Amino acid sequence: MAEPFCGSFAVNEVDSAVDVDAVIVGAPYEDKYEIYPVGTALAPKKIREISTFFSGQSFSEQSIHQLNVLDFGDTREGLSYPDFQNEFSEKIATILRKNALPIILGGDHSIALGTAKGIQNSGMEFDSIVWIDAHLDLMNKYPNGNKFSRATVLRRIIELDNFSTKQVYFIGSRGHNLGWEEIEFVNSNKMKVLKANSFSLEDEIENFIKNIITKHKNVYVSVDIDVLDPVFAPGISVPEPGGLTSRELFSIIEKLAKVIGCFEIVEVNPKIDINNLTSMVACKTIFSLLDAI
Repeated sequence: MAEPFCGSFAVNEVDSAVDVDAVIVGAPYEDKYEIYPVGTALAPKKIREISTFFSGQSFSEQSIHQLNVLDFGDTREGLSYPDFQNEFSEKIATILRKNALPIILGGDHSIALGTAKGIQNSGMEFDSIVWIDAHLDLMNKYPNGNKFSRATVLRRIIELDNFSTKQVYFIGSRGHNLGWEEIEFVNSNKMKVLKANSFSLEDEIENFIKNIITKHKNVYVSVDIDVLDPVFAPGISVPEPGGLTSRELFSIIEKLAKVIGCFEIVEVNPKIDINNLTSMVACKTIFSLLDAI
């Protein structure tokens, strides 16, 4: 790791650390299906690099500089998906057992199964998943009959013992790239969805967020950067017009911050980004979270 994330301290282990607020960890993994552009595995390194162009300080009284934030480096590259999950989930479990907030830099969204297994292995109790994403990621097999991909990952997560459909909230879902089986799955399980086209209705947004923070105390938040309109995040593998603004995303994270127990941001693709804009938005999202925890 050339440089740690801005305002954090690079470490090789966290077991001996004390009074840790958050631990950044990279997951440079991406599935190799040809329908997706290659490049998300480069994101952890690029996000760290771009973070150093920021001071990390905003108008907020609290920032990363008032917190003890460690950078635990990355999982090894070139691992098979099962081996990646094993290594990555153990890192997440280790961080959670320190009562610290994992801040995960993907990688594509398939890394989330490793995150969820880490939560499960930690023994910590999480009572909700907030899936901030243009897509639902609930296909059973996709593409080409594959059960393990970025398009199926949430379906696999809710099959784990510690999670269920009742715990899941979607924010920013939209577009004409959804599978009918996903829509049927959401409807039949009465899953809670705040669609992107609801963002013109301020009361609806506030009520949705309020429902999460009043009912849940330890939430796993997964942000796919494609929740944003491609104008704000051009470096994404599956762009979907009609998305959120970057300011709307920052606001959501700030409002959820006090109940977030595990956080990841995925699908930044530096290979197809423009002027590193998407990596900048990822950095700002992390800074916004740390301002508000």
